[in-house]
Amino acid sequence: MKLTKETYKKHKDLSIFPSDQLVEFFSTIPKIQVLRLLRKFEPAILSRFMEECPRDLSSQWEMGLKYSENSVGELMQPAALVLNETQTIADAITGIKNTPKETLFTYGVIVDASHRVTGVLVFKDVFYHESSTLLKDVCFKNTICLKATDDIVDTFNAIAGKQIPEFPVVDDDRKLLGTLRGSHVNDAHAMKLRAQSGLMVGVSREEGLESSVFSCVRMRGPWLLVNLITAFIAGAVVGVFQDTIDQFVLLALFLPILAGQSGNTGAQALAVLIREMALGDISSNMAKQLSKEVFLGLIHGLATGAICAVAMYFLANQQSNPHASALSLIILVSLTVSCVTSGLMGAFVPVVLKKFGADPAAASSIFLTTGTDVVSMGVMLGLAAKFLTHG
Repeated sequence: MKLTKETYKKHKDLSIFPSDQLVEFFSTIPKIQVLRLLRKFEPAILSRFMEECPRDLSSQWEMGLKYSENSVGELMQPAALVLNETQTIADAITGIKNTPKETLFTYGVIVDASHRVTGVLVFKDVFYHESSTLLKDVCFKNTICLKATDDIVDTFNAIAGKQIPEFPVVDDDRKLLGTLRGSHVNDAHAMKLRAQSGLMVGVSREEGLESSVFSCVRMRGPWLLVNLITAFIAGAVVGVFQDTIDQFVLLALFLPILAGQSGNTGAQALAVLIREMALGDISSNMAKQLSKEVFLGLIHGLATGAICAVAMYFLANQQSNPHASALSLIILVSLTVSCVTSGLMGAFVPVVLKKFGADPAAASSIFLTTGTDVVSMGVMLGLAAKFLTHG
């Protein structure tokens, strides 16, 4: 079977395919995705594959594999044209002519005698200066350089909107290591954002439409088991108030409404926090973030609570229940408290996960759902037990 973007996920081990077929396939997907796949190869197989690859490709991949995942160095490629600042325009023209025509590059990187980046040569400048002009006199010196060890998402946030197609990559001493194309940064950031929506509900980054049923069960199963355990916790809360539900059956009608509204409120807060973390826009003033979620939860809780309170009053009156007003008030208070608490939990979950070194997106909605269910059901049934039950 030929490898394609649609079929490759069916194969657990891509190293079994011939090198020429792998190279052809790798040319159709982003570089960061290629590196993720190559990291799964056994060292001996990877070494043999690199030897059989075209040198221009293997040098790029070998360079990327030396650095950690999600770093600038991982996506870096060898600089296509490096020129010393003491060379001339004539030397630059010769260098451009000697560069293979299939090589994609935007600038010539200018370095000093210590190989430190001093600027970049914009190619239009080659045509507007005498051939004897020194490159240090014409190069663009306010160059944005990226460090190879920097996180790729932090880098995306730093260069977003700058419309620069290629960046020199340097070490801590500003010595040139390679270059990084802006499009590769965008690819890496897009992959991370796509993965987060799945991680929030326990779906692995590796899973796709072409993944086998067995692999999907293996990747999803553990989180579903966690979800089952947490669901038992929420069920236990309801069980504690079984006598209250027996006396006021109408409350059972509002349990799914309560769980749904509070869960959605928390999920909205969670989605905003996860997105802002990915974009690097999360405010350092966490108190401001939390107060915003409290205010939003209060508004949503009062609005939905008022509607549900009217519905409860109508239903209770139809059954000639003497506690119609009290039941309505309990529903209003419960929804308001639940939405406020859920908003706070939605903001807290990713922050807590990050603090403990975990991915903030990792199955966060599973923990959030349990928390909101326990709080919302506990508040409503607890209020009913406190003020309406006797004996």
